[in-house]
Amino acid sequence: MPRKAKAETLRKDKLFLFIEWLAARPLLTELALTAITVLFGMQVLRALIPSIYWVLGNRFGLGLVQLGFVAIAVFIIGFLSGPLSWLTGNRRLITFTVAGLGLVRLLMQVASGLTVFNLGLAIAGTIFFILFLPAAFEDARIRGGASVSNYILGIIGGLVLDTAIYGAFGTYDLIWQAQMLPVLLTLLLFIFQLVFLVGTAPSIYSHSRKLAAASSRISIARSFTWLAIGPFLFLELVVFQNIPRLATLTSWPLPWAFGLVLIGQLAGLAVAYVVVSRNWRMLWPWALAASVVLIITLVFTSQQPASLIAILFFIGQVLLSAIMSMVLLGIAAGTGPVRISTLWIANGIGMILFILLVAAYYAVYEVKLPYVNQVVEVAAGGIMAACAIGAVILGKQNIKAEPRLWMVSVFALILLALPIAQITTWRTPVATLEPGVGLPLKVMTYNLNNGFNSMGKLNINQMANVIQTNSPDIIAVQEVSRGSLINGRLDMLEWLSYRLQMPYVYEPTNGPFSGNAILSRYPIVAFSRESLPPPDLFPPRAFIMALIVLPDGQQFKVINTQFDDREEDSDIRQSEARALTDFWGGLDSTVIMGDFSAARQTAEIKRFYTAGLDLASLTTGSTYASSRMTDYIWISPDLKTADVAVVPGTASDHPPVVAVITR
Repeated sequence: MPRKAKAETLRKDKLFLFIEWLAARPLLTELALTAITVLFGMQVLRALIPSIYWVLGNRFGLGLVQLGFVAIAVFIIGFLSGPLSWLTGNRRLITFTVAGLGLVRLLMQVASGLTVFNLGLAIAGTIFFILFLPAAFEDARIRGGASVSNYILGIIGGLVLDTAIYGAFGTYDLIWQAQMLPVLLTLLLFIFQLVFLVGTAPSIYSHSRKLAAASSRISIARSFTWLAIGPFLFLELVVFQNIPRLATLTSWPLPWAFGLVLIGQLAGLAVAYVVVSRNWRMLWPWALAASVVLIITLVFTSQQPASLIAILFFIGQVLLSAIMSMVLLGIAAGTGPVRISTLWIANGIGMILFILLVAAYYAVYEVKLPYVNQVVEVAAGGIMAACAIGAVILGKQNIKAEPRLWMVSVFALILLALPIAQITTWRTPVATLEPGVGLPLKVMTYNLNNGFNSMGKLNINQMANVIQTNSPDIIAVQEVSRGSLINGRLDMLEWLSYRLQMPYVYEPTNGPFSGNAILSRYPIVAFSRESLPPPDLFPPRAFIMALIVLPDGQQFKVINTQFDDREEDSDIRQSEARALTDFWGGLDSTVIMGDFSAARQTAEIKRFYTAGLDLASLTTGSTYASSRMTDYIWISPDLKTADVAVVPGTASDHPPVVAVITR
């Protein structure tokens, strides 16, 4: 045989041996493949929902009803998991969805600036994900034994891995970043995903003939409890995996919130191991108890004090992992006289439930509805409770877990190094305290558009670059989002504060996770929040006032606001302007900044002139996409301005206004 042919044969033999080595280690391949695919799926979901809202809604002008139909059209494809499995074979469907999701995720990373293209990729990736979940579960159920427990811990482990990466990057998802490190990390994970996919191939193909026999062993009633997957994903994305939510409600620094969320998920992984590793004669009492406590947790999860919120977050995360594990275990262990699995029907219902829960949760911020969004959280918990009890109430576990499965929870503890490293290296922003000159002072007002640029991409890094280039001493920011899934689930304020090393004061306006803030290089010694009229305005408006001490000891007052933005509401804005100027009351050393949602010649803006305030004059420039001036810096009569400018750019749909304040 020629030397070249021998070398080729040797390479093939080594590859075959490597595949066989992987195939002999299902605990590694099955669990890791599921975990990485869930990681990619969660990242794609966090990109899809804001992309639909900001690209199709904000950029292309689709209304809320139209956006809802688009979202439902994407998630209704969950009903195709069964027909596609019958048509192509379950293994081919798994291979196609895993490789497709990984490739889409990599493309989204390297082409993150192409927003419309990325929206299409996010839709494709979401479809791959919602088809993969039931296909992989059916495959694990068919193979039986340890494969089911590997799948369950793979789902929970994927969430742990996702939280670890999401928190390590300061809640600014990798999927929006095109820098070298995020790209390399995504590429590495994609390569591992493909390797594990190849490693599972021999064992899965060898069981492909069991499909018909295994399908006859699943109960219709139990298979329908799979619809819990939708509420489960909702509660993870919106509540328990949401690091900014915990940081905002407790006023903790991000690393501490990150650490607690990750510890909760690691504890949930350990509890999931206990669920799948024991032979339960009756699991339903545990499911009932866990469900009741989860619902109680959801009722009180936003209640102060901060210590209570933290405890409930931890308990809720552990129970959520345990309940979903019970659902999956109950389905896999259940038997019945049915010949064809109906899991695909439950999958479609679950995915529709997911998007309906998301829509219902965030609709309360857009229109007046007869409920608060906490009701949606409790409803999701109730659906999961019913599914868990229904899945385990009549059955006995007959699944044997891999003996070494406990090692997964132990090795996962390594991920705690990420929040520990953040805590030890975290530099809490500190105001400048050294004596010096007070004025001149550079101020900026910036509507951050919830972190999205004019093209519909979450790009807080670009906004930070704009701010750093102009080096303001005090910044008034509007439309600050802190953990909203519809806005990419980024804690904009903590991220900006740390990046700029500027302390802040924050007050929410429309719910606790959205509002206005003031960042300052100098000490903020007091602040207050005042509502704007009318009291029944929706969404509500307010302003925040901060008392800042300059290096020379002089006290300086800064007011930040955003007025009602409906063009036809001039009367409302006039009442808002009246309330704001009455609050000012002619005080010296005052700057009023913000987005006033009106052109300079309107009655509401003239109200500031008549009250005695001076405008930081601009001869040209616009601060909104409609090419009109809406963002202003007002000063008390004892002050003057110089170097006033609108900073051009597309980092937000409102370019910032900067001015130097002198005496």
